[in-house]
Amino acid sequence: MSHPRKKSRGIPIAIAYVTMLVSIPVFWLLAVEFSGLPAVIMPPPSQVWAVLSSEWSSLWYHTTVTISGALVGYAVANLFAIALAILFVYPPWSEHFVTPWMVVIRNVPFVTVASILVVTLGDTWTTKIIVVVLVSFFPLLANLVKGLNSAPPVLMERMRVLNASRWQVFKRVLWPAAMPYYVAAHEIAFTGSIVGAIVAEWFFSRKGLGFLIVQSTTEYRADRLYAVTLIASVLAVGAYLLCRLWEHWLFRWKRR
Repeated sequence: MSHPRKKSRGIPIAIAYVTMLVSIPVFWLLAVEFSGLPAVIMPPPSQVWAVLSSEWSSLWYHTTVTISGALVGYAVANLFAIALAILFVYPPWSEHFVTPWMVVIRNVPFVTVASILVVTLGDTWTTKIIVVVLVSFFPLLANLVKGLNSAPPVLMERMRVLNASRWQVFKRVLWPAAMPYYVAAHEIAFTGSIVGAIVAEWFFSRKGLGFLIVQSTTEYRADRLYAVTLIASVLAVGAYLLCRLWEHWLFRWKRR
């Protein structure tokens, strides 16, 4: 029998998100009222809503471009992270040779990497994919490696006694041990892929939400800038909530 507190746990979470959604326009209106800034600098919610309504077709097109780039780059980042994490396990000494390269790539200034990609590849789809991969790859890899290394030694020894193959050990012991870490990594990496796609478009693209941010800034369109920021925030929050729902569905047997 489940504890009654566990059943009601989802209610405070839902109330928290509803409260946040209601509070945003309230705080926004208060900021407009007490800041004294003109509407051209801090537009009220009604003006931003008007932009969302009148320019919805253009905003939707650029939003789909950003989402497409983020999803493709995120899928590639997952493939690379899983492959490299498995390489670190078979054989384990490979981690010592690959990790220094990962540290160097991870700590190169992002502006420098983006500039090099623009000079080398130009304004192409590949450039955006690489930027998204660089943003979301490292959290996935770090959590996967930690999860694979957290497999219980007792189970590993038992699989050796049973003469299990490497695939059986990976399927029955290593991957289940890594799943909680892998799922937790998505909460950071998936939202990071959205941000990475927008940043990539901000640097060099002529399509996407990042491009609209640059265009709105140069044209002094604060209303459209706020509208694009609102859309980007909704995408990031939506990505996070999708990860939480996936985690809830995947590990519901633990709560039972």
